[in-house]
Amino acid sequence: MAKSGKITDSLDQFADLLPGFLYQLERSPAGVFRYRYVSSGMQRILGVSPAEALADADGVLAMIHPDDIDRVIEESMQTAAELRPWRSEFRMRARDGRLIWIEAQDLPVKEPDGTILWSGYANDVSEKKLLEQKIRDLARFDGLTGLPNRQNFIDLVENNLLRARRNRSRFALFFVDLDRFKPVNDSCGHAAGDELLKAVAARLRGALRESDIVGRFGGDEFLVLLPDIAQPADAVGVAEKIGAALDRTFELPCGQFSISSSIGIAIYPDNGRAVDRLIENADLAMYEVKKDGGGSYRFSVAAG
Repeated sequence: MAKSGKITDSLDQFADLLPGFLYQLERSPAGVFRYRYVSSGMQRILGVSPAEALADADGVLAMIHPDDIDRVIEESMQTAAELRPWRSEFRMRARDGRLIWIEAQDLPVKEPDGTILWSGYANDVSEKKLLEQKIRDLARFDGLTGLPNRQNFIDLVENNLLRARRNRSRFALFFVDLDRFKPVNDSCGHAAGDELLKAVAARLRGALRESDIVGRFGGDEFLVLLPDIAQPADAVGVAEKIGAALDRTFELPCGQFSISSSIGIAIYPDNGRAVDRLIENADLAMYEVKKDGGGSYRFSVAAG
């Protein structure tokens, strides 16, 4: 729609003050999309001027992420058929290449000739989505090491257990406890202990395959999942690799420290058919290693 008259000028002045942009988008009975109005905020957010949008609505719609476009169109058409308000969040690729999150809400009306007209407002909510993701991550990942936390790891094992039960396959669960960790805290303080835990997490990740999962159980205790092992002996090489990685000296700000690890190993389904049972049996096997002086690994002998 051409920008003319006092009403349009006032709308433009008001719209310029908004963080997002106002729009009117129509769909003709023949299925052709066209913008009747777009405020200047579209250029700030997407890099597309109102004149460009008015000339090429399909070009703007094509900026919606391929994984979101079908949903956005389907939702819009459904709410238009029911003449009820629409609100959604979706991704768009701005002209400068940035992938941003857009929140849009509008109200559809159906004109006498069958044209659908959506009048609404859209805004960049990328920062909000980033904050939401951070909050989700805080609930699922250990804040110090970045590893899956206890509950997240248990959920991952639960998923693997269901797959193993269906495929009648095996997996191994390691309970890893650090030997001689307390002296680091006692001599250097908790900050040094935290640095050591972060370094341990990095070495554990480096000792594992891409398909393996390591999580922090709490304190100086870690859990490792080895999915799809053919036989229990397959876990031996990984246990030895972890042991060797953690045996190497750690360089901390307050000096060099040598630790080792005690590892208990439980095999599904031999040592348990439920996650809590597998963790319990791996934990008991780890304590047997501790009693023998640590620095080694042991398989659980408990029946599943």
